[in-house]
Amino acid sequence: MYINGNGTVNKDGIAVYSIESVGINDPLPVSTYNEETMLFRMAARSAWGKWAWSLLNYSISLNGNLPGTAQVKSRLQKNAIELGEILSPYYGLTVANVFSTALLSIGNVGIEYVEAAAEGRDTAQIATKWDELINDITDILFTLNPKNWPKELINDIFTNLTYAWVDQLKARAAGDIVADEIAIDYINKLVITGLAKGTVNSYKSLADVFSRGIIAQFPNMFEVE
Repeated sequence: MYINGNGTVNKDGIAVYSIESVGINDPLPVSTYNEETMLFRMAARSAWGKWAWSLLNYSISLNGNLPGTAQVKSRLQKNAIELGEILSPYYGLTVANVFSTALLSIGNVGIEYVEAAAEGRDTAQIATKWDELINDITDILFTLNPKNWPKELINDIFTNLTYAWVDQLKARAAGDIVADEIAIDYINKLVITGLAKGTVNSYKSLADVFSRGIIAQFPNMFEVE
């Protein structure tokens, strides 16, 4: 999928985003250090957290035969749409829809995996479907903001997220409390909090990479008069 920076899909298959941006390792403009920016970044953490946890909540509800399972299932889709809406003010409605659709596809494979596992069916082939979908969302984000959403980083985060989903689902199914907690902690760090500098193998979370990339590319939209 190729996207223009003005929020339209380029029919020629060439996408160029012209807005200048500081890079992922460069300091943000001082003007963006304010309360509004902080609230935006916290909102991004909340949105990504809801999306990541909704698959696990669906698994719990489905396997527990709990009331409202259909509503829990729909939240994964709703949360994907909300994440696309975060992009809308900056990249346009078309980009928001393309991005949401890519997230929906990843989530739908997760739903298929959960339902197959609950029925005792083989899940190995289902998990392989994530590879192409992760490549798609990686290309989308890189096209929009190459200086802040590099392919290797985005692909690595989403790949590890799907691995962590599978680890957590398997651990819960096996009643392995320790493995379950390890997977949950990893998902939280990978998607929401990151691992603080000063620790071994520190890294930024998906939510923080996402929000900082937008701020870096559109600093004027985060200045407070």
